[in-house]
Amino acid sequence: MKRTVCVVTILFWIAASARTAAAQSGDPVQAKASNAEAVHSTASRPKEAVSEVELLKHRIEELEDQNRTMMQLLIDLKSKVEESANVAKTSNTRMNSMDATNLDRSPKSAVAKADTLASSSQLSAGSAKPVEQRRPAPAGSRSSSEADSSVQQDQLRWTNLISEGNTLKFYGFLRLDLDFDSQRPNNGQAPLFITSPDPVLGQGDAGSFSMHPRLSRFGVDYTGKPISGLYDGKVAGKLELDFENGGSESRQIIRIRQAYLRVNWGQFSVLGGQAWDVVSPLLPTVNNDTAMWNAGNIGDRRPQFRVAYEPKSGKGQWSLVGAAGLTGAIDAVDLDANGFRDGEESKRPDAQARIGYSHPLWVKDQSVSFGVSGFYGWLNTTRPVTGANRRSFRSQVVNVDYTLPLASRVSLRGEGWWGRNMSDTRGGAGQGIKFLTGTEIRGRGGWSELSVKASRYYSFHPGFTTDDPFDPDIPATGRTRNEAFYLGNRISPGGSFLIGVDYLRWKTSYKGLTRGLDNRVNVFLQYSY
Repeated sequence: MKRTVCVVTILFWIAASARTAAAQSGDPVQAKASNAEAVHSTASRPKEAVSEVELLKHRIEELEDQNRTMMQLLIDLKSKVEESANVAKTSNTRMNSMDATNLDRSPKSAVAKADTLASSSQLSAGSAKPVEQRRPAPAGSRSSSEADSSVQQDQLRWTNLISEGNTLKFYGFLRLDLDFDSQRPNNGQAPLFITSPDPVLGQGDAGSFSMHPRLSRFGVDYTGKPISGLYDGKVAGKLELDFENGGSESRQIIRIRQAYLRVNWGQFSVLGGQAWDVVSPLLPTVNNDTAMWNAGNIGDRRPQFRVAYEPKSGKGQWSLVGAAGLTGAIDAVDLDANGFRDGEESKRPDAQARIGYSHPLWVKDQSVSFGVSGFYGWLNTTRPVTGANRRSFRSQVVNVDYTLPLASRVSLRGEGWWGRNMSDTRGGAGQGIKFLTGTEIRGRGGWSELSVKASRYYSFHPGFTTDDPFDPDIPATGRTRNEAFYLGNRISPGGSFLIGVDYLRWKTSYKGLTRGLDNRVNVFLQYSY
């Protein structure tokens, strides 16, 4: 359209110039004729000659004014055309640059400029008109709705899914476990102790085999832009899921492992959501199904509000962490059977804390660490329960953890603990209160493991773990000890593929019953992404 205006204007200017030239070339002839006639008839027509000369001068002045006006108009139109062309060129360059940037961007860093893209995608290249105002499609072509759908599909990028300044990182693995047991555990896929083969129970010696993909995991790490209203605190979060919480093989139930949001100000941070307990921060290598809970390792995941301060001190670093969590999130104890967990009836959260220190030693890129942590919880019932008619109970644990590198490929780590009423922290072999007497079951335990990296493809992890409740606190047929010797093997053939072969000689002792002894072999295949 702009080019057509320019062409018409130029043609009009040429025509006007031609008329002006014709007028200027023809009028002198007429002037000469008039002068000749004036010579022959000077006396008869003096006034007419003077009048024609004046008229001719006036006409020339008018044409010159018109030429100057036309030239100014052409100059103005030319500048406007050049300005429009520059705007269109800048818009096209910006769109091409944004497209190239978004095509090169991976999901891990797909965070930039959703608002800019949303506004730019509403404009057609080189035009200021919205996309919705396009001309109707001609007969035989796609409908406008199909065209709009195609445009939206072409413009769908990662920047349409997450706002500016935020990033998402996906992680996890696909996994298959095969479990062989010479004596049945309480659950072949999620074992906590080994059942007794005592004839009184009518079970006898019986093994089992199971296979499952329940430990397959999916996680999302979220990083957000600093929040100016919170003193530029850096926001991060995590959502982690798997399927290890029951259900049939064709109806597996999604389990929330972790789901929290954290705000960080350098060495200080605040966390809210479901995360690992502050007490007992380490995990054994074997038995990923239940992490040797109730058999020597304590500490699980629960909803909590956590505050942490981790300042550096020379080459070392301190860790001071405190949290308030939900009591009963693990064992769901309801002693009076009124439908409310006793931890919630206490009207207060549990309290957890840990103080730790780590420092690099003679082993390159490895540090020795040591920590002391504790847990204290309250439980209440609406009516008196147990033989002692108690309504109030307490849960408490003290834990010590350590990590000691011995060489570049060898390290030793583990935990030790003691406390009472520890079923909500996975202690006491899963036993918290002796109902007949109202006794809070006391106990102690821990685990220790040696890790040896034999080569880049193979490592092995021998260890021992035990949970030893205080026998006088245990009721008849209760578990008096739950322990295991184990050897974990990890084979990494390359890439993200991992093969595990673990052997556990697991023994559970009972009060008044034959102990259960299981030779358990766990084989798994895992591919991480």
